[in-house]
Amino acid sequence: MEGNVVPLNFEIGKDYRSLVITGPNAGGKTVVLKTIGILTLAVMSGFHIMAKPGSEIAIFDNVFVDIGDNQSIENALSTFSSHMKNISEIMSASTNNTLLLFDEIGSGTEPNEGAALAIAILEEFYHMGCITVATTHYGEIKRYSEMHDDFMNAAMLFDSAELRPMYKLLIGESGESNALWISRKMNIREHVLQRAQLYIENKDYNLEAVRENKVRKPLIEVEHTEDVIQYEIGDRVKVISQDDYAIVYEPIDKFNNIKLFYKNEIVEVNSKRIELDIKASELYPEGYDRNTLFTSYHERKLQHDLERGSKKALRKVEKEIRNRKQE
Repeated sequence: MEGNVVPLNFEIGKDYRSLVITGPNAGGKTVVLKTIGILTLAVMSGFHIMAKPGSEIAIFDNVFVDIGDNQSIENALSTFSSHMKNISEIMSASTNNTLLLFDEIGSGTEPNEGAALAIAILEEFYHMGCITVATTHYGEIKRYSEMHDDFMNAAMLFDSAELRPMYKLLIGESGESNALWISRKMNIREHVLQRAQLYIENKDYNLEAVRENKVRKPLIEVEHTEDVIQYEIGDRVKVISQDDYAIVYEPIDKFNNIKLFYKNEIVEVNSKRIELDIKASELYPEGYDRNTLFTSYHERKLQHDLERGSKKALRKVEKEIRNRKQE
């Protein structure tokens, strides 16, 4: 495989102990982190590396890395929480002779909180004496790095004309994410980009409601054409699955289930499993006590409960006896 090798000119630990690398997506920031880590581990393992004569690489107690996404449904880890879990473990194990490599530190959550948290984390590692290299898109972290005497900014060179990374690290400069420029190259509508630029500058959001004549009608419309049947106690219905008939014992509940008196038993089925055969108003004369339809059922149930020693059934019988005596 042929290609041009771009050398990495990198320095840290002499004039500054923390380096913040910025630049566009696909600009090579993560490549720099991985190169630093691999070369350091290679030297610590006793391997020869390709480097300019006179290059110096320190021997660390630990090299800790947080690169990539370790989110896990099984362990209830989001992108952000997986990063925080790694950083927490790193913070517990780091010494003043530790190399730290963080990719997109503070990402995966609300930007303001993420940037503030990232700065606090970098500050903590700095006070612990660690050597830290971190990549970011957050402007707040860039500004903090510019203000701190022991921090340094760096940027990845990017060919805007060809829309390709140059993989060259420029220490002492801040790179831009170029999100709008890249979006323009990808043919995002110009007025969308202009609004985005406006929102970046003054947060003057367009909150105008869309007029009704501009709203498209839904592609799918569902109309409920069937009448909802209101079942009543005593209605005769057909139980579709049994191809048989039953009497409504209790009307439909909120779950669309209905209780039926079927073969001397009370059963519960979904209303979709039955069909109305004859309304109770057509079966029984006006004023008829429909509860008497289930008298035999209640009597059998009471007898069964008494036979199995139900205290509730026994109390019911005792109550009926007392009521009769009072009469």
